[in-house]
Amino acid sequence: MGLEVNEDDIQALVEEHGQETSTHELMDLHRRQQQEVMGDISSAEEEGGKRQAGQRSRMRH
Repeated sequence: MGLEVNEDDIQALVEEHGQETSTHELMDLHRRQQQEVMGDISSAEEEGGKRQAGQRSRMRH
């Protein structure tokens, strides 16, 4: 009772693996882009906070 594998089975497996890899790569790219955007937002918020503090300091003098 052996398993039979033909060329079509192999091709289907290769295609599925390629799609899974592509999906994984896309998910990884999306995750990295989200992290980059969040880093940019954090940097912008820090800059905004520094500017506001500087403006408050100048207003007091």
